[in-house]
Amino acid sequence: MAVTPMLEQYLSIKKDNPGAILFFRLGDFYEMFNDDALIGSKELELTLTSRDAGKDNRVPMCGVPYHAASSYIGRLVEKGYKVAICEQVEDPREAKGLVKREVVRVVTPGTFAEGSAFEGQNGYIACIYVGKEAYGFAFADISTGEFFTTQIEGANCAGILADELYRITPLEIITAPRQTAWLKESGIFDRLPGIYRDETAERFFQYDNARNELLEQFGVVSLEGFGCSEWPLAITASGALLSYLRETQKHAIPQILKLSSYQTSKYMYLDSSTRRNLELTRTLREGDYQGSLLWVLDATVTPMGRRLIRKWVEQPLINQAEICKRHAAVEALATDNQARGDLRMALDGVYDLERLAGRIAAASANARDLNALQLTLSRLPSVISILGGFNSATLSAICQRINPLVEVVSAITQAIVEDPPVAIKEGGLIKPGFSKALDELRTVAVGAKEWLGTF
Repeated sequence: MAVTPMLEQYLSIKKDNPGAILFFRLGDFYEMFNDDALIGSKELELTLTSRDAGKDNRVPMCGVPYHAASSYIGRLVEKGYKVAICEQVEDPREAKGLVKREVVRVVTPGTFAEGSAFEGQNGYIACIYVGKEAYGFAFADISTGEFFTTQIEGANCAGILADELYRITPLEIITAPRQTAWLKESGIFDRLPGIYRDETAERFFQYDNARNELLEQFGVVSLEGFGCSEWPLAITASGALLSYLRETQKHAIPQILKLSSYQTSKYMYLDSSTRRNLELTRTLREGDYQGSLLWVLDATVTPMGRRLIRKWVEQPLINQAEICKRHAAVEALATDNQARGDLRMALDGVYDLERLAGRIAAASANARDLNALQLTLSRLPSVISILGGFNSATLSAICQRINPLVEVVSAITQAIVEDPPVAIKEGGLIKPGFSKALDELRTVAVGAKEWLGTF
């Protein structure tokens, strides 16, 4: 069937992204066509229309404004859909013929970093690789840059892996195509029946490819410093996960700066049944957060603190020295009411520094994010001063590791207006006087408008 050049371009790009709903940029909208339009109109409650396809043919169509696309994408991925974002990659005014378009990002439940639904907890994407009576397991949160891996071995390795999955409750699990059926039949996924699962290229799970991916990401020649050099299955799972993230994001993942290896034997083993019965993070009867142990304990005032205390509750220590060190720090905080109150006041209202840094590293931040970063960093001198007054070696060590980044705070304060627009392309982000060249361009632009207004 003959179609218009634009729809021919759409169909070609759609063919290269099977299984994904294609958000196809047309001017100020992302349009969906054919089956994608039928799904989009139903799931997003959009008006279904049609578009001329040539030769008296019409195809179903619906769309969303580009400036509001994030919320619509979030609704789709929460329902388990994959979304491919196709942008115009050249200026329509300079295009000779059809505007060039290409997919710049594929969004999945585990790679949607813009949502706020998981503030206070992580949104992990996990990867499993099966060996002989052993598993490689890796998981990451691309919004915070956290990246973990372990190798699980022994007679009960399948049960431990299932319990680890239950503990972190990932938004998405990726596997090697040739291992997916076996994993499904093994019952490992039974405790998380609604989790989105996807397969990625088999080549990502080749050991040498996976190892090289990790070496390139971290700019090292060996993985010994990450504690996983003797874990080939963990390396395979970690490298495959990183390859999948690069493939879907269509660029490097700069916010992931390190790989944290851990051993499940270093923490108290709690199977999924025990976790449920103890009501660690949700109640047994209703599955609610309110009424759980975490709900009782969590009096934190920052998103980073909420995520950390959740990890502590879900992964209790068993090493006596580590437990005593943590208790000593808690005791120092608990016995100094005035200083603890001052510390809470200094931290109250700060933004999610981990996710702000992630957006900035991924070049997806806006000017308001920079102002949020400036406000948060400006609290650090007070935090350092208060922490230094506690009688605790642990708190003193934390205090010494904090860099207040005074130069960054100063640069943002001098450069960015107090209430900038959300979209960078709207302009008006930079304060007058910060850049002489920019001030001159603004003067020319205003003068040109006034001059044109005289005609």
